[in-house]
Amino acid sequence: MKKLIALCLALTLLCGCNVDKMEPTAATEPTETTQAETQAPVAVKEHDEFGLSYLPEYGLNPLTCTATINRALFSLLYESLFVVSNQFRAEPVLCQSFKVSDDGMTYRFTLVSGVTFTDGSPLTAEDVRDSINAAMNSSMYHARLENINYVRSEDDGTLTIGLNQPYENFCLMLDIPILKATTLEDPYPVGTGPYVRRGSELQKNSRWWNGENTVLDEDRVPLSSAQTTNDLRDDFEFGSTDLIYCDPNSPAAVGYRCDYEVWEAPTTIMHYIGFNLGSGYFAVDEIRSALTYAIDRDEIRNVVYGGFAQASVLPCSPLSDLYDRQTAEDYDYAPAMFRAAVNNSGIMAIEEYANHVGYFLVCAEDPKRVDAANFIAEALNEAGLKIVVNSLPRDEYETALSEGEYDLYYGEVRLTANFDLYEFFSEYGDLSYGHIDNSGLTTLCNEALANSGSYVELCAQIMDSGMLCPVVFKSYAVYVTRGMISTLTPAVDYLFHNAATARTLADADKTYDTE
Repeated sequence: MKKLIALCLALTLLCGCNVDKMEPTAATEPTETTQAETQAPVAVKEHDEFGLSYLPEYGLNPLTCTATINRALFSLLYESLFVVSNQFRAEPVLCQSFKVSDDGMTYRFTLVSGVTFTDGSPLTAEDVRDSINAAMNSSMYHARLENINYVRSEDDGTLTIGLNQPYENFCLMLDIPILKATTLEDPYPVGTGPYVRRGSELQKNSRWWNGENTVLDEDRVPLSSAQTTNDLRDDFEFGSTDLIYCDPNSPAAVGYRCDYEVWEAPTTIMHYIGFNLGSGYFAVDEIRSALTYAIDRDEIRNVVYGGFAQASVLPCSPLSDLYDRQTAEDYDYAPAMFRAAVNNSGIMAIEEYANHVGYFLVCAEDPKRVDAANFIAEALNEAGLKIVVNSLPRDEYETALSEGEYDLYYGEVRLTANFDLYEFFSEYGDLSYGHIDNSGLTTLCNEALANSGSYVELCAQIMDSGMLCPVVFKSYAVYVTRGMISTLTPAVDYLFHNAATARTLADADKTYDTE
C-alpha cells in the first residue's frame, strides 16, 4: 500500500531484525532520539542520483546483520531460492523448479541455469547447500529451519532437502539469501544480485542473470556511512541518502523536515495478548475466550500505531491467504458480547474475584506496546473488571512472564511466514507462558504444516479456547525522497521486490508432472 505523507512524522530509523518465534523482540541498534520540530522549514535536496545509507558496524552479511537500515540493501546484493511476497506467497527466484515427495517430507530443487555470483563464479548447489546449513546455525534464521533433517547437493546439480515432518508450505522458509560458500562468514559476502558493493558505492552487476528485471535503474548507488540515528536523519534530509527502511513505531524515533513518499512493508511481527491460565480473571474460560470482543483493533491500529500495522483478529496476517475472513468476523470487536460474558459468568459475586486486581504485564521499553495495553485495559475496566497495567523493564518483564506474575500480558513475536504457532502450545515451547501448552493444539499446528487447509480449524480452536488473542501485525515503513522511485511493492525482508515480473509458485512446482 502506498501512502503519501509530507512533513514532520516522528519515526524510527532502525529496529532489530529479531529471531523467528522468540519472545520478546528487541532493537539492537543505536537508540538516541530527536523529536521533530513541527514548524521547521522543509529541507530541499539538490542532488539527482539515488543514494542509500548503512551502518558499517553491522556489516552486510544477511546471516548476521540485525540492522534494518542495512537490510534494505540486501535485495540489491543477494538473492534467494524464493521471496515471500507482500501477500505471504512464495515466489521462485533462484529456484527454476521443484518437486515434493508423496509423503511431503522431501523437496528436490533445480536451480536457474547460468546464474553467476558478482565475481563471475557460477552458482552451484553446493553454495545453496552451505548457505542453508549456515542459516540453520544462525540466530537470524535458525528457528524457521528447525524442521530440516538434511540438506544435500546432488551429482546432477540439484538440491535435496529432507524434513522431519510433512510440510506443505516449506518454500516460504527458503527466502534465505544465497551466498558464495567461501564468503559465508565475511562481513561483505558475495551474492548474485543486480548490484555489487565496491568501496563506498553499489555498482550495477554486469553479469546479472536476470537482465533489467529490477526496481532500480541506476548504474551506481552512492553509500553513506552512518554511526547513529541522527546521522541517518541528516543524510536523508540534507545528504545523498534517498531511502530509509525502518520500524516507524520503534522507541528510537527521529523527525524529518524533508518532502518524501512512504510505502508500507509487511512483517510477520505479531502483537498479541497472552493469558495466565493458572490464576486470575482469565483462568475462567468464558472470560478468556470472550476477551477478543473487547478489543477495537482498528482503533489501536490508527491511534497507537499510526496506521503502520494490520489489525488482526486471527494469529496470522490479514494479508495472508491463511487468514479466513469469515472466521475473523466471528471473533471481531463486539464489546457488548464481552460485557455479557463478564456478567453471565457471575465472577464478580465470588469473593475470590470481587476484590481481585488483575495485572496486565507489558514491557516498558516499548512505549507503543504500553499505549496499546493501556487502551485495552480501559476497555476491560469499563466492562467491570479491575485491570492495572504493570509496565516493567525488559529483565523484570521476562522474569514476571516466567514466574506467572500476571493475569494477562502484551507480547510481541516474529513468526515464520507460514505463521507456525507450535512454540505457543508445545509443552516446552518458547512461547508457552501461562500454562497454555495444549497437546490438541500442538497436533493441529503440525496438521496445519502438512496441509495449510487445516489452519482455519486451528485458528477457530485457538479463539474458542481463548488461548491467544492477536491484536495487530506490525508494518515497517519505506521512506523515499519524493520522485526518486516511481513505485515499490516491498516483500517480506526483501525491499526492492519487482512484483510486476515475479513468477508464481505454480510456475516452479513440478510435483505432479507425469514426465
